[in-house]
Amino acid sequence: MWVTAHNRVIPLSIPAGFVFLGEGFFLVAGFLLALHPEALSLPRHPWGLALAHLFLLGFGVGVLLGAMHQLLPVVLEAPLYRPEWGYPVMALWGLGTALLAWGFAQAPSLVPAGGALVLLALFLFAYHAYLTFRQAPRWNRVATALAWVVFYLILTPLLGLLQALSQRYGFYDPERLAWHLLAGLGGVFLLSILGVGYKLVSMFTLTHGVDERILGHFLWAANLGLLGLAMGERLGYLLLLLAYALALYDTWRILRNRMKKALDIGVRHYLLGLFFLGLALLALPFDPVWAALWFALGFVGLVVTGMLYKILPFLVWTHRYAPKAGKEKVPMLKEMLPEKAGYLAGGLLALGALLLPLLPWAGWVYFMGVFPHAYALVEVMRR
Repeated sequence: MWVTAHNRVIPLSIPAGFVFLGEGFFLVAGFLLALHPEALSLPRHPWGLALAHLFLLGFGVGVLLGAMHQLLPVVLEAPLYRPEWGYPVMALWGLGTALLAWGFAQAPSLVPAGGALVLLALFLFAYHAYLTFRQAPRWNRVATALAWVVFYLILTPLLGLLQALSQRYGFYDPERLAWHLLAGLGGVFLLSILGVGYKLVSMFTLTHGVDERILGHFLWAANLGLLGLAMGERLGYLLLLLAYALALYDTWRILRNRMKKALDIGVRHYLLGLFFLGLALLALPFDPVWAALWFALGFVGLVVTGMLYKILPFLVWTHRYAPKAGKEKVPMLKEMLPEKAGYLAGGLLALGALLLPLLPWAGWVYFMGVFPHAYALVEVMRR
């Protein structure tokens, strides 16, 4: 699993800090979603921009950054170059995200400062990841997926900055907003969830020896599909459908060869997230707003929350109880998480995400799902 000589030196406060700051952003984003559902259907609505950045940059990217501090040493079989660099990344990203969201909603003068801090945080993380990549004794396709994710983590805010400057200096082009969305939604989240998901689902189901070539084909199809959509080519959409089909096939192969027959809460959330990804892709040519909602709230929201039910208990158990194992009674890993709360949260989040494009009040259903989710994670930390 994740207990190796390479990652024991990473303090729990780094991944846990990213996770719980992200949870705070998740709570605020859910509240804004319930209060201002109308903002999601209006381009450049102040509350809509704030909500989107709190959810995706705050919650989604925050959990991703925390997870990658643990995943990089495992995937690369090499230690992080400087684990302590996670603290300035966390501080810059957290403060920058808060200023950016508040700036979009109420104080536009804060947007440049917030954006600059986030960009600095992501550049520092990318440089740290690059130095860690250089130490890898061997390479695999999961590492390739992570490298692409790091690339898109930098490209997305740069495209956002270009869009902001274009409004200020008079060369605004609405198509560049689509580039920013494609790099963020597709580049960061599609590749990280399905690329890292290949590794995590294999670990959680005790599946070994699955050929990585399908993951490689997925990366080609997804990247070319995103580029095609950015260029306005219909082929881009067809390539994304192909990437989705490859991801489904890869997931089926993993589950078919698993040693652990019962599917746990993290894998069930992952599979439900894949359902929402399919809905989003089917809706994309007809209603991009519906597609974005199902992608973000359904696919990203369910997979990220579900994976946290597996990742956080393992991290806490490893740091808190692994040294005591065999010497005194310690809790079992499955006892760390109150699963009923996790399943309740997943049901509310899924129902809210599914209904929101049709029924604006479903934002309150989604918001209610945040509370049992946060409760489950707090209980993990208390065990």
